[in-house]
Amino acid sequence: MKKGIHPEYHEINVTTTDGKTVKMFSSVKKDLVLSTDNLNHPAWTGQRNNDNARGKRVEEFKAKFAGFKL
Repeated sequence: MKKGIHPEYHEINVTTTDGKTVKMFSSVKKDLVLSTDNLNHPAWTGQRNNDNARGKRVEEFKAKFAGFKL
């Protein structure tokens, strides 16, 4: 490895949404507080908040391209 081109790593505290603190290493010198993590993100919780929007988008697409024959 070349010397002088890599950032220095510091130990920081990362606080999750439930208040748990985890120690990690980062090139950023300040602690992080997460607003989204595996406790509240839809990818992990299985909750979706756009189910109604999906059906609406399909209907808009069908209306927009109703005159085209594919």
